[in-house]
Amino acid sequence: MLHEILLSLSGHPSALFNAHGNPKDVKPDSFALLSPPEAELLSSISHLSNLHRRTRHHAAKISSSHKSTICRAVATAITSHHLEKFQRKVLEVESRILKQDATTVGAYNIVPLAGIVGEFAEWTKLMEWLWNIANFMHMVEGDAPTDWKLAPSMASGSEIIDKLRLEAQTGYPDIESAALHLGKVAETAWLRHLSSWILYGRMPSFGAGDFLINPGPDANFEYTYLIDHSMLPKFVTRETAHSIWFIGISLKQIRSLDKPTTSWIDRSFKTSELELLPEHVRYLSEVTAPISPAKLSEAVANIRLSLSRNLLQHLLPLEKILDVLAVLHQFFLVGRGEFAMALIAEADEKLHSRHRNPARSKPGQAIQGVLPKEGEISNTLTRSLRILASRSSEEDRTDDTLDLATDILRLTIHNPSTTRPGTPGRARESSSALPKITNVVFNDLLLSVPTSLAMDIRSPLDLFITNSDVEIYSAINAYLFAVRRAHLHLAQLWRHSWIRRHHPPPPGYQFSNTPYGKETLQKRRQRYEARAREMRKVWATCAAAIFLLSESEAYFQGEVVQESWKHFRDWVVGGEAHSTEQSHDSSTSVIDEFRKSTSHKRQHHDPETLAFAHRKFLSSLSYSLLLTDLSFTKLIREFFTHVDELVAFITRLQIIRQNLDLDEDDGVEDSLTNYKAEEKEVSRELDRARRRLDGDMKSLMSRLRDIDTERVGSRAMGGIVGERSASVREEGDYEPLRVGGVDRLLMKLDWGDGDEAEESD
Repeated sequence: MLHEILLSLSGHPSALFNAHGNPKDVKPDSFALLSPPEAELLSSISHLSNLHRRTRHHAAKISSSHKSTICRAVATAITSHHLEKFQRKVLEVESRILKQDATTVGAYNIVPLAGIVGEFAEWTKLMEWLWNIANFMHMVEGDAPTDWKLAPSMASGSEIIDKLRLEAQTGYPDIESAALHLGKVAETAWLRHLSSWILYGRMPSFGAGDFLINPGPDANFEYTYLIDHSMLPKFVTRETAHSIWFIGISLKQIRSLDKPTTSWIDRSFKTSELELLPEHVRYLSEVTAPISPAKLSEAVANIRLSLSRNLLQHLLPLEKILDVLAVLHQFFLVGRGEFAMALIAEADEKLHSRHRNPARSKPGQAIQGVLPKEGEISNTLTRSLRILASRSSEEDRTDDTLDLATDILRLTIHNPSTTRPGTPGRARESSSALPKITNVVFNDLLLSVPTSLAMDIRSPLDLFITNSDVEIYSAINAYLFAVRRAHLHLAQLWRHSWIRRHHPPPPGYQFSNTPYGKETLQKRRQRYEARAREMRKVWATCAAAIFLLSESEAYFQGEVVQESWKHFRDWVVGGEAHSTEQSHDSSTSVIDEFRKSTSHKRQHHDPETLAFAHRKFLSSLSYSLLLTDLSFTKLIREFFTHVDELVAFITRLQIIRQNLDLDEDDGVEDSLTNYKAEEKEVSRELDRARRRLDGDMKSLMSRLRDIDTERVGSRAMGGIVGERSASVREEGDYEPLRVGGVDRLLMKLDWGDGDEAEESD
């Protein structure tokens, strides 16, 4: 029986413990010569041998078939190290028995059963823990433990690494030692995955699905990769993960330099990424298991800076970065005001032309015939850019920024469900890395359909600007355009003579001296005076709305956008090259400014630092423009809608009154339309629209006061998403400008409480 016990502990099936098919218990009736205490001792041996056999079989299955190479490495370490150590223990006990060692064999060559059980008692808890780890990597039905949270059927590499790090925090020395050993094995396997990507820019040959970088969902693009945050071990921060992603993408971009896809790349430099490989290997070799988050972040940062200083400054020149930033400022942030004027005018003309020609729509599709199509929307932007080009003076015939904008800007129908990335080689960022703007949209005001101004981000510019960043720019652009559009539509009411004055003027004295002429002029004068008294409230509301829009636009465009942009651009170029007190004409080429500043000392920033600073700038800008405040954006969206309603009712009322004047004065009668009844209905709706607009302005003022109260004492950027902690902020990192608070806007808008009680009804 002693020989049978040792064989069963070695992992062989034994009839001693499986006589009745129960692997855990030994029944007294199986061996009549065994006493109950002896059967209980054999039961513990049975449990240990069964755990050993099942763990070895399950670990071997994981080593050969698991989808994660990290889990395979852990399972192999369990078999080759820990179970092998248990096997050597069995051989050691057997050797002592054969040598009749006094520590194991007693008098008369008797081997006590309790002594054999005592030799393996310390292995029971460790073997149970090893079985739990193997079961965690690949769940076995019916064997789920009850003392830890159930895992999915197959664990990922990051999950087993985090599990082993958690299990190492225990009071049992043998389990702690085993957890530390398996953790080193798992983290070493993870480092092998990392080295393939961070040194060569290639996905791991085996187990690529277990790595934190995964190919994107669109297979039509060669270099589309995403950061899978579910595959991040806990010792890898999001900033470090983004740096790891950036290094691999940069290496892919460098290897594609032979392809003539980008004309501005300086191909004269001789440094190769292979020449930097020994230095990068040295940085990465300093990271050993167990991995320290600080050591890993330091190594990744050193490799990233090495690439930026030696290669990426040639791959991504500063002057081209400034060109793209100029396009973003002048066209997305409406730094070039004439672009907004031209695009709004073209959009209004496009809508008016479709309303004037409704016959082009098919029967039963009237609304589709009025709404513009994709081609017409794109043509609207093209015509606007041509108008800007025609307005250039003789001295500014070559406007590089306008030429670049013509090449890369596009106006399209907004489709929020699209998943196509903006350019190959650029992963879409996680939502936590972007500013948290509200879901209130303004992009359906310009052309009555949701449209967005987009930009084609070409390689290698995609190293510092993402497609998601462009979407934030599009949202800001739609917001600023909505303010400018409402202001223009209200201001244009004063340009129409037939609305604000007697038009046409009364006839000359030859007609007015006759009795009939005097009577006619008296009737017209009374009619005009009645209409003027009726419209006084409307004009007062329009004037107040124009004042609100003009001051808000001046604050958003002048104090927020312009100052924030100048501060960010000075940081990009280098603080000594451009002063924040300087002002440049919007049509000046960024190349000329860059060449003027080449004689000054500049601070170079690597593309990832630029991308992070750019994201902070967008977060600060969205916060200062109040796009992060849901209540304010809802109120101002309703305000823009009611402005359009008021303008439409004023225009319609004046057309009706023109027809009434033709009927009364000249006898031109339209028997198919009752203009008097329609005048009463439109006048009633106009008064309601005026009251709604007054209420909107009061609500906006109230909300602005609340925002000013809420933001007192808070930072101007208002909790920027993705901002680095102060402990890891490096010298020279970008800090967004703290622009003037909402109180500066309120000082201009607060025209007193007397207007609020003007109408008690």
